[in-house]
Amino acid sequence: MPAAATAAKSPISVGNNPKMYNERYCEYLFVHAVPNGSGTGAKLVGDVWNTFGLNKCPADKWAASDKTSLAALFPGTLVVKINGPRYWLINNATITWDSRIDARGGTVRQFPGLKMRFLTSVDVPLSAISAGGMAPYAETVVNRRTNFNWSRKYPIHELVSPAGKVYAMQAYSQIVDKTLKLKNLAALGSKLALPAGWKYRTRKLKKDLTLRTSGASTVLQDELQNTYQLEK
Repeated sequence: MPAAATAAKSPISVGNNPKMYNERYCEYLFVHAVPNGSGTGAKLVGDVWNTFGLNKCPADKWAASDKTSLAALFPGTLVVKINGPRYWLINNATITWDSRIDARGGTVRQFPGLKMRFLTSVDVPLSAISAGGMAPYAETVVNRRTNFNWSRKYPIHELVSPAGKVYAMQAYSQIVDKTLKLKNLAALGSKLALPAGWKYRTRKLKKDLTLRTSGASTVLQDELQNTYQLEK
C-alpha cells in the first residue's frame, strides 16, 4: 500500500533546468467516472501521477508495475494506464495548482517501488477504454495551469493538421517503440502512418517557444504515443 500522501507546500517549479530536456519520466493514470457537470450522466477522468523530479523511473521498478494491484489502491478506479517511459522535449516548465479546484495538486506519495506526484487530470473518451488507449491524432483536454518552454537551442518536432493546427511534441515515448531515441525524431515522419493531410516536421526555433495554459490544454498523440501540445 502507498504511504499517506504528502501535500505540496508550494507549487512545483522546474525553472531554467537544462536537465529537463531528454529526461526520463513515467506516469500512472487512474481512470474513474465523475459527474459531467450537467447534472446528468458521468464522464471519465484520468488522475495523473508522475515521477519527474522524484526519481528517474528505474527500469526494474517500472517493469514491476501491476495494473490490478494499482487499481486496488484507489476505490472506484476503472482502468489503470501504465504510461511510460517518456522523455521530455521541453527545456523547462512551471506548474501551479489551485487547491480550491483539487486539493491533491502537487501531493507526493509512495507507490510500490516508485514515488510519484499528483500532477493533473485528463478527460478520457469512452472509446479510449474500449480501444485500450487514446486514438492517435485525436485531441483531448488536460486540466492544468502550466508554462512549457521549448528552447531555441534544440530542434522542435511538430505535427500540422489539414486545418493548419500546429502541435509541438512535448515528450517522446518508448511505450510502443522501445528503441525510439532522441536522435531518431528528425526522421520520425517517415515512420508514422500520418492521416491524410497531416504533416510531421522538424525545425529550428528562432526564439524560445512558451505555451501558457491557464486551465486546460489541448494535446494529442501519434500512434507511437508520443505526446504533442497544441500551439495554434
